[in-house]
Amino acid sequence: MKRPTIFSRWQEFWVWMPVLVLLALGGFLVFGGLPGVAVSGDLIAWMLELPIACLYLAAAMGAAWLFKFTYLDDLNAVREIQLHELVLQGNAHARWLLIKDRLEWAFLIVLFAAFFWPAR
Repeated sequence: MKRPTIFSRWQEFWVWMPVLVLLALGGFLVFGGLPGVAVSGDLIAWMLELPIACLYLAAAMGAAWLFKFTYLDDLNAVREIQLHELVLQGNAHARWLLIKDRLEWAFLIVLFAAFFWPAR
């Protein structure tokens, strides 16, 4: 099995998040320039805070990964494939392990997103 590179493993942070931020800003420029659209200072301030909020979310996701890797049972790719094969054979314990893993991820991302969210 080929080992993933830094770029392919973290492409959500290096490629997709900046592209989504640029699309959001571009959409704001296109729709904000339409006739009859009122652009307020609050809307401009919120659009300028959008990349910063994305960085906070990226930090939360990184902290969730670090916490899961350090303190919880982080499934590697080979083990996860084996569990999926067992689930297809009808193994209820393997299904529970996969569900538990997804619930841990969801809980940790929500927990660290709340932790990193900027206080107002």
